[in-house]
Amino acid sequence: MTITNPTQLIDEFKKSGEFDRLRRDLLSHFQRSERTEAFKSRVDDIARQRLSSDPKLISMPNDAIQRELLGEIDRYPIVERAVVDAPLLSDPSFIAGIRASLERTMSAGRSEEKNNATPSQSTPNLQPCDSGNPNFNAAIPQLNDALTPSAVQKE
Repeated sequence: MTITNPTQLIDEFKKSGEFDRLRRDLLSHFQRSERTEAFKSRVDDIARQRLSSDPKLISMPNDAIQRELLGEIDRYPIVERAVVDAPLLSDPSFIAGIRASLERTMSAGRSEEKNNATPSQSTPNLQPCDSGNPNFNAAIPQLNDALTPSAVQKE
């Protein structure tokens, strides 16, 4: 499949497994960083504040409590800040790795198309003019004469 737009590139990148690999690498790097504790602490603070502000939450089913707390956490841009502050995203070698993965994905799409092309889809095998056909050679001078500026002006 030829990749002709960004959406196709994203789809093929995800199908290749590279997206999941990068996602796991980013998460692993974040979990090993010193920023993890601050992130967890902020999530904990938000959840405790929400639980203390609404005592009825405690009597709700666990899935309802979880849904409420996740909604409360989503109101704060803590995940977005953690992503923006991720040093790995500005690391030139990490960016080069993403670029290389994208280029491999695009190359694989081109290779797949070449391997799967039918004769009608592949590049035609162009041959020199068919000198065995007398009508072909005779038509060339007539075409050249028809395309001269004086011939075009006459029409």
